[in-house]
Amino acid sequence: MDKFDAEILHTLQRDGRMSWVELGQEVSLSPSACTRRIQALRAQGVIERFTVSLNEALLGHPVMAFVAVSIDRQEPTLAEAFREWVLAHPRVLSCHMLSGSTDYMLEVVETDLKSLGRFLDQELLSLPAVKDATSSVVLGRVKSRFSTVD
Repeated sequence: MDKFDAEILHTLQRDGRMSWVELGQEVSLSPSACTRRIQALRAQGVIERFTVSLNEALLGHPVMAFVAVSIDRQEPTLAEAFREWVLAHPRVLSCHMLSGSTDYMLEVVETDLKSLGRFLDQELLSLPAVKDATSSVVLGRVKSRFSTVD
């Protein structure tokens, strides 16, 4: 990967909908050169997919929290059931397996704090694999992959 590839990636992260002509103008390459480079970056797996970033607050989910989850690792089937539950749950935006005292970190959205409390008490903590969970409500975003200031 060279400086043009890096600039293409940075530009597409800001606006993945721009045309190849606009992209070429941004990075000082022809549209066909941009297309070839993007195809190569996709083939290498650097670009996994093109997607849309949604504003969860405008979709009715203004409360975001990060939830640190500790699970019972003694029973592998329980851990697998937990991961399947996470994959199927629409309010869990992301889940990362971690090293250290926390096993998983969930990024969760809800309609309000009361709904977040119900999610934690009635759904997450009722799962057989879950030993403990602590949450931190997001007060504001400084930086994300898709924007720099909120």
